[in-house]
Amino acid sequence: MTPEAHNIQFSRQIWQAVSQQANGCLLRRDFCPEQSRVENLRCADFFEETDQSFGRQIWFFEAIGVDPVGRRHILHGALEFSIQYGLLEPAQAAMFEDEDARDRSIAPAANEYTGFFPQTMNRKFWVATVTSLFIVLATVWTVAFLRS
Repeated sequence: MTPEAHNIQFSRQIWQAVSQQANGCLLRRDFCPEQSRVENLRCADFFEETDQSFGRQIWFFEAIGVDPVGRRHILHGALEFSIQYGLLEPAQAAMFEDEDARDRSIAPAANEYTGFFPQTMNRKFWVATVTSLFIVLATVWTVAFLRS
C-alpha cells in the first residue's frame, strides 16, 4: 500500500461517507448496531483521479461485532471507493476474520497493467531485451549496407 495515503487530509464528508460504509458492513452481517463498533478507520491506498483514469481509495478498519447471541467477533474490513469526476463512489466492501486474508484479497492482480509494462514484469529484463534487439537490427542493417 502507498505510504502517501497516510499523509492526506480528507474532508469531513469523506470521513463520514467511509464511516457509514464501514458501519453498513457490520449491519449487513447482522451484528448488533448498538453494541458493535468500527475502530481504526484509515486510508491504506490512494490513487488520484487523472484525465485518463478514475481514482481509487482503499480504506482499512477493524471492528468489534456482537452477534445476536452476544458473542464478540474481531473483524478486519476493507472498503474500496472509486473516484469518478471528483465524487467518491463505493465499489467494494469486505470483512475478514483474519488480517492477512484482508491483505491478500486487496493485493493487485498479477496481470494488472499500470502502463506499458505489467507490474510483475522486470523492467531491466525488458530494457536489456529491447537494447539487444536494436543492436542486432543495427548490425544486420550495417552488414546489408556494406555489402551493397
